[in-house]
Amino acid sequence: MAVKGSKQMYVRLIPHNPRTHVVRIILFIFGFVFSVLVSYLLGVYWTKHQQSSAINQQENAQQKVASDLSQQLTELRTMSEVDRQSIEELRQLVMTQKAQLNAAERDLRVYKDLLTPGAKPNPMGISVGVVNLMSLPEQGHFNYNATVQKLATRDGDFSGFLEFTIKGQQAGESVELTLNQVSTQVTAPSIPLSFKYFQTLEGDLTLPPGFVPLKVELVIKNSENRNPPLVTAELDWPVSADKPK
Repeated sequence: MAVKGSKQMYVRLIPHNPRTHVVRIILFIFGFVFSVLVSYLLGVYWTKHQQSSAINQQENAQQKVASDLSQQLTELRTMSEVDRQSIEELRQLVMTQKAQLNAAERDLRVYKDLLTPGAKPNPMGISVGVVNLMSLPEQGHFNYNATVQKLATRDGDFSGFLEFTIKGQQAGESVELTLNQVSTQVTAPSIPLSFKYFQTLEGDLTLPPGFVPLKVELVIKNSENRNPPLVTAELDWPVSADKPK
Protein backbone atom coordinates (compact mmCIF):
# COMPACT_ATOMS: atom_id res chain seq x y z
CA MET A 1 0.00 0.00 0.00
CA ALA A 2 1.34 3.42 -1.00
CA VAL A 3 1.84 6.10 1.56
CA LYS A 4 0.14 9.29 0.67
CA GLY A 5 2.40 12.19 -0.08
CA SER A 6 5.59 10.12 -0.67
CA LYS A 7 7.45 9.80 -4.06
CA GLN A 8 7.02 6.52 -5.68
CA MET A 9 10.04 4.73 -7.19
CA TYR A 10 9.78 2.12 -9.85
CA VAL A 11 12.22 -0.73 -9.98
CA ARG A 12 12.87 -2.45 -13.29
CA LEU A 13 13.80 -6.01 -13.03
CA ILE A 14 16.24 -7.26 -15.64
CA PRO A 15 16.19 -10.93 -16.05
CA HIS A 16 19.55 -12.66 -15.60
CA ASN A 17 21.00 -13.97 -18.91
CA PRO A 18 24.28 -15.94 -18.59
CA ARG A 19 24.79 -16.02 -22.38
CA THR A 20 25.07 -12.25 -22.59
CA HIS A 21 27.80 -12.26 -19.97
CA VAL A 22 29.72 -14.94 -21.84
CA VAL A 23 29.39 -13.05 -25.12
CA ARG A 24 30.77 -9.90 -23.49
CA ILE A 25 33.73 -11.81 -22.13
CA ILE A 26 34.39 -13.35 -25.54
CA LEU A 27 34.16 -9.96 -27.24
CA PHE A 28 36.53 -8.48 -24.68
CA ILE A 29 39.01 -11.30 -25.17
CA PHE A 30 38.71 -11.01 -28.97
CA GLY A 31 39.25 -7.26 -28.82
CA PHE A 32 42.26 -7.69 -26.56
CA VAL A 33 43.79 -10.37 -28.79
CA PHE A 34 43.08 -8.26 -31.89
CA SER A 35 44.72 -5.19 -30.36
CA VAL A 36 47.73 -7.26 -29.31
CA LEU A 37 47.98 -8.78 -32.79
CA VAL A 38 47.70 -5.38 -34.46
CA SER A 39 50.34 -3.97 -32.11
CA TYR A 40 52.61 -6.91 -32.88
CA LEU A 41 52.16 -6.56 -36.63
CA LEU A 42 52.77 -2.83 -36.43
CA GLY A 43 55.90 -3.49 -34.40
CA VAL A 44 57.13 -6.08 -36.89
CA TYR A 45 56.41 -3.73 -39.81
CA TRP A 46 58.20 -0.83 -38.14
CA THR A 47 61.18 -3.01 -37.27
CA LYS A 48 61.42 -4.32 -40.83
CA HIS A 49 61.04 -0.80 -42.16
CA GLN A 50 63.91 0.40 -39.99
CA GLN A 51 66.02 -2.62 -40.95
CA SER A 52 65.25 -2.05 -44.64
CA SER A 53 66.20 1.61 -44.32
CA ALA A 54 69.42 0.68 -42.55
CA ILE A 55 70.22 -1.94 -45.21
CA ASN A 56 69.51 0.56 -48.00
CA GLN A 57 71.74 3.13 -46.35
CA GLN A 58 74.47 0.53 -45.92
CA GLU A 59 74.15 -0.58 -49.56
CA ASN A 60 74.28 3.03 -50.73
CA ALA A 61 77.37 3.62 -48.62
CA GLN A 62 79.01 0.46 -49.98
CA GLN A 63 78.14 1.44 -53.55
CA LYS A 64 79.63 4.88 -52.98
CA VAL A 65 82.80 3.36 -51.53
CA ALA A 66 83.01 0.92 -54.47
CA SER A 67 82.47 3.77 -56.93
CA ASP A 68 85.15 5.87 -55.24
CA LEU A 69 87.58 2.93 -55.25
CA SER A 70 86.84 2.22 -58.91
CA GLN A 71 87.46 5.85 -59.79
CA GLN A 72 90.69 5.89 -57.80
CA LEU A 73 91.80 2.67 -59.51
CA THR A 74 91.05 4.18 -62.92
CA GLU A 75 93.03 7.29 -62.01
CA LEU A 76 95.94 5.17 -60.79
CA ARG A 77 95.90 3.11 -63.99
CA THR A 78 95.83 6.29 -66.05
CA MET A 79 98.70 7.76 -64.05
CA SER A 80 100.61 4.48 -64.35
CA GLU A 81 100.07 4.41 -68.12
CA VAL A 82 101.19 8.04 -68.42
CA ASP A 83 104.25 7.30 -66.28
CA ARG A 84 105.04 4.20 -68.34
CA GLN A 85 104.74 6.15 -71.59
CA SER A 86 106.85 8.97 -70.17
CA ILE A 87 109.55 6.53 -69.06
CA GLU A 88 109.45 4.79 -72.45
CA GLU A 89 109.71 8.11 -74.30
CA LEU A 90 112.60 9.17 -72.06
CA ARG A 91 114.37 5.85 -72.60
CA GLN A 92 113.91 6.12 -76.36
CA LEU A 93 115.27 9.66 -76.27
CA VAL A 94 118.34 8.54 -74.30
CA MET A 95 118.99 5.66 -76.71
CA THR A 96 118.62 7.96 -79.72
CA GLN A 97 121.01 10.50 -78.24
CA LYS A 98 123.46 7.71 -77.40
CA ALA A 99 123.31 6.44 -81.00
CA GLN A 100 123.93 9.97 -82.28
CA LEU A 101 126.84 10.41 -79.86
CA ASN A 102 128.42 7.13 -80.99
CA ALA A 103 128.03 8.20 -84.62
CA ALA A 104 129.65 11.56 -83.84
CA GLU A 105 132.59 9.79 -82.19
CA ARG A 106 133.05 7.58 -85.26
CA ASP A 107 132.91 10.63 -87.52
CA LEU A 108 135.51 12.38 -85.38
CA ARG A 109 137.92 9.47 -85.74
CA VAL A 110 137.43 9.52 -89.52
CA TYR A 111 138.06 13.28 -89.64
CA LYS A 112 141.26 12.82 -87.65
CA ASP A 113 142.44 10.19 -90.14
CA LEU A 114 141.66 12.54 -93.02
CA LEU A 115 143.69 15.33 -91.43
CA THR A 116 146.65 13.10 -90.69
CA PRO A 117 149.50 13.58 -93.21
CA GLY A 118 150.54 10.68 -95.38
CA ALA A 119 148.72 7.79 -96.97
CA LYS A 120 145.17 7.32 -95.77
CA PRO A 121 143.47 3.92 -95.54
CA ASN A 122 140.08 5.64 -95.85
CA PRO A 123 140.70 8.59 -98.21
CA MET A 124 136.99 9.23 -98.89
CA GLY A 125 136.17 9.42 -95.20
CA ILE A 126 133.60 6.62 -95.25
CA SER A 127 131.86 6.36 -91.87
CA VAL A 128 128.99 4.52 -90.23
CA GLY A 129 126.38 7.07 -89.16
CA VAL A 130 123.47 6.60 -86.79
CA VAL A 131 122.26 3.00 -86.37
CA ASN A 132 118.81 2.42 -84.88
CA LEU A 133 117.12 -0.84 -83.94
CA MET A 134 113.52 -0.73 -82.72
CA SER A 135 111.36 -3.63 -81.65
CA LEU A 136 108.03 -4.36 -83.32
CA PRO A 137 104.91 -5.66 -81.52
CA GLU A 138 105.53 -9.26 -82.59
CA GLN A 139 108.13 -11.10 -80.52
CA GLY A 140 111.57 -11.23 -82.15
CA HIS A 141 110.69 -8.76 -84.92
CA PHE A 142 112.67 -5.53 -85.30
CA ASN A 143 113.06 -2.55 -87.57
CA TYR A 144 116.60 -1.49 -88.46
CA ASN A 145 117.92 1.77 -89.85
CA ALA A 146 121.59 2.41 -90.64
CA THR A 147 123.32 5.25 -92.47
CA VAL A 148 126.64 5.04 -94.29
CA GLN A 149 128.17 8.40 -95.21
CA LYS A 150 131.13 10.01 -96.95
CA LEU A 151 132.79 12.80 -94.99
CA ALA A 152 135.31 13.89 -97.63
CA THR A 153 133.69 16.49 -99.90
CA ARG A 154 136.06 16.63 -102.90
CA ASP A 155 136.02 13.02 -104.02
CA GLY A 156 133.43 11.43 -106.29
CA ASP A 157 130.84 8.75 -105.63
CA PHE A 158 131.58 5.81 -103.40
CA SER A 159 130.92 2.27 -104.54
CA GLY A 160 131.30 -0.65 -102.19
CA PHE A 161 129.61 -3.18 -99.95
CA LEU A 162 128.24 -3.37 -96.42
CA GLU A 163 128.26 -6.50 -94.29
CA PHE A 164 125.69 -6.35 -91.48
CA THR A 165 126.20 -9.05 -88.82
CA ILE A 166 124.32 -9.65 -85.56
CA LYS A 167 126.36 -11.40 -82.86
CA GLY A 168 124.74 -13.15 -79.93
CA GLN A 169 124.12 -16.31 -77.95
CA GLN A 170 121.86 -19.26 -78.65
CA ALA A 171 121.68 -22.42 -76.54
CA GLY A 172 124.81 -21.28 -74.69
CA GLU A 173 126.90 -20.92 -77.85
CA SER A 174 128.14 -17.88 -79.77
CA VAL A 175 126.20 -17.36 -83.00
CA GLU A 176 126.62 -14.83 -85.82
CA LEU A 177 123.76 -14.02 -88.19
CA THR A 178 124.17 -11.99 -91.36
CA LEU A 179 121.37 -9.63 -92.31
CA ASN A 180 120.26 -11.74 -95.27
CA GLN A 181 119.66 -14.65 -92.85
CA VAL A 182 117.15 -12.69 -90.76
CA SER A 183 115.63 -10.29 -93.31
CA THR A 184 113.74 -11.23 -96.46
CA GLN A 185 114.54 -7.79 -97.87
CA VAL A 186 118.25 -8.62 -98.16
CA THR A 187 119.36 -11.38 -100.54
CA ALA A 188 123.14 -11.57 -99.98
CA PRO A 189 125.63 -11.18 -97.10
CA SER A 190 127.24 -8.20 -98.88
CA ILE A 191 124.85 -5.29 -99.41
CA PRO A 192 125.76 -3.04 -102.38
CA LEU A 193 126.55 0.61 -101.62
CA SER A 194 126.60 3.44 -104.13
CA PHE A 195 126.23 7.08 -103.06
CA LYS A 196 127.75 10.55 -103.31
CA TYR A 197 127.13 11.77 -99.76
CA PHE A 198 125.27 9.07 -97.81
CA GLN A 199 123.05 6.02 -98.11
CA THR A 200 120.42 4.81 -95.66
CA LEU A 201 119.51 1.16 -95.28
CA GLU A 202 116.17 0.37 -93.68
CA GLY A 203 114.05 -2.73 -93.27
CA ASP A 204 112.71 -5.39 -90.92
CA LEU A 205 114.41 -8.43 -89.46
CA THR A 206 113.28 -11.46 -87.47
CA LEU A 207 115.55 -13.18 -84.97
CA PRO A 208 115.23 -16.95 -84.46
CA PRO A 209 113.63 -18.16 -81.21
CA GLY A 210 116.09 -18.42 -78.34
CA PHE A 211 118.65 -16.13 -79.95
CA VAL A 212 119.92 -13.37 -77.63
CA PRO A 213 121.46 -10.46 -79.58
CA LEU A 214 124.49 -8.78 -78.03
CA LYS A 215 126.28 -6.77 -80.71
CA VAL A 216 125.94 -5.50 -84.27
CA GLU A 217 128.99 -5.45 -86.53
CA LEU A 218 129.08 -3.26 -89.62
CA VAL A 219 131.92 -3.75 -92.12
CA ILE A 220 132.30 -1.48 -95.16
CA LYS A 221 134.48 -2.56 -98.06
CA ASN A 222 135.54 -0.87 -101.28
CA SER A 223 134.27 -2.50 -104.45
CA GLU A 224 137.75 -2.32 -106.04
CA ASN A 225 139.72 -3.63 -103.10
CA ARG A 226 137.74 -5.48 -100.44
CA ASN A 227 140.69 -6.27 -98.18
CA PRO A 228 141.35 -4.79 -95.77
CA PRO A 229 137.92 -3.29 -95.06
CA LEU A 230 137.64 0.49 -94.98
CA VAL A 231 135.54 0.63 -91.82
CA THR A 232 134.69 -1.86 -89.10
CA ALA A 233 132.24 -0.74 -86.41
CA GLU A 234 130.99 -2.97 -83.61
CA LEU A 235 127.99 -1.60 -81.71
CA ASP A 236 126.23 -2.87 -78.61
CA TRP A 237 122.73 -4.16 -79.23
CA PRO A 238 120.47 -1.29 -78.11
CA VAL A 239 118.58 -1.97 -74.89
CA SER A 240 115.55 -0.20 -76.38
CA ALA A 241 115.34 -2.90 -79.05
CA ASP A 242 114.54 -5.46 -76.36
CA LYS A 243 111.43 -3.54 -75.25
CA PRO A 244 108.30 -3.96 -77.39
CA LYS A 245 106.38 -0.85 -78.27
